[in-house]
Amino acid sequence: MKNQSATFRIYTEDTNKGKIEEIISRYFDGFTIYKAEGFWRLQKEKTLIIEILGESDIVTKINSAAREIKSANNQEAVIVQKIKNNNWLI
Repeated sequence: MKNQSATFRIYTEDTNKGKIEEIISRYFDGFTIYKAEGFWRLQKEKTLIIEILGESDIVTKINSAAREIKSANNQEAVIVQKIKNNNWLI
C-alpha cells in the first residue's frame, strides 16, 4: 500500500536558527523555515515554523528532530503538526 503524503510542521521559539537548521539538515534534505510571532502562556515570542513535505512514514524522523530542537532551545515543548494531503513535483 502506498503511503499518504503529508505536510509536517514543527513550531519552536526563534532563539537559535542556525542550530535548528543544522538539526533539521541532518534528518531532511529539503525543508522550509518561516518566521512568525506566537504566544505561549500569554507571552509573545518570536517563532520559527519548520515545514517538511514527505510521506506519512517519516513521523519517527520528525519526532526525533523535534526532540532535538526542543532540547537545543531549552523549551518545555514544541508543537508538531501533521496535515495529510497530496504533494507532487512538476
